Amino acid sequence: MDASDPLPASPAAPPFEVHPACDALPGWREAGQGRPLLLLHGWSVNGAAFDGQRALALAGFRVIAPDHAGHGLSRHRAGATVAALARDVAALIGHLGLADVVVAGWSMGALVAWALLRDQPQLPLAAIGSIDMTPRMATGPGWPHGLHGHYDMAHARQMAGRVRADWPRLAPSVASGLWAAGTCPDAAATQRIAHMAQQCDAAALASLWEDMARQDFRDTLRGARLPLFHLYGEASRLYAPSVGIATHDLQPAAGFSVVAGSGHSPHMEQAQAFNAALLALVRNADQASMR
Repeated sequence: MDASDPLPASPAAPPFEVHPACDALPGWREAGQGRPLLLLHGWSVNGAAFDGQRALALAGFRVIAPDHAGHGLSRHRAGATVAALARDVAALIGHLGLADVVVAGWSMGALVAWALLRDQPQLPLAAIGSIDMTPRMATGPGWPHGLHGHYDMAHARQMAGRVRADWPRLAPSVASGLWAAGTCPDAAATQRIAHMAQQCDAAALASLWEDMARQDFRDTLRGARLPLFHLYGEASRLYAPSVGIATHDLQPAAGFSVVAGSGHSPHMEQAQAFNAALLALVRNADQASMR
């Protein structure tokens, strides 16, 4: 198993095939054949964070996990804005000739997924899902549901400055926020996350962090015409339970699920439970689209 893989998947699951970035496309990993399931990773890791979801290939999915610009396989790729990451994903969908695509974005990846919904209406998407994320990271009047419940642009600029100044020193504290409150990962998982962080470009991370804090996808979710779903970690250190409730309330028809015993990264912490919850949400989204 590659050192960058955060958690082992089912032994029966096919391995990821790795495709390097090129001029027009980000790098990506994929496993299996069948309906496309596009998994978009979060800030400062890469698509290997979805190693535990290779098992979904056994459920009939073609699991595809691109690396965003500044991360992993796409570390040297330009484009450090949420909108640019979404354009990269759209290009990959076109390149691979995908249709009936289910997109699930984790953390920053959820913002990218929502940007696809907002900016790329021509894409053949079937459903858009988010994993432990808020549609607006910054708190403000009428929205107390940002990062940690008290985040603003001044905090974002300060964080970006720290990333630019010394990302290697900051990375371990960022990684600690991935896990459920009151828990810590084993040494092997910690090492794998650290390896992914080392494969990121600090300047790109800093620019992306500031751009993430500028985003507001509340109106996008309210007006969504595609089926939506949201999946949260029960004990996330980043987003209180009220964040999931408020996000779901923007579009009450959206699917909603919580993974018990997990934090900000339920797909890594509780892969089997997460996979089951995701499959149920996809089934519900399919039923909703047929009504």
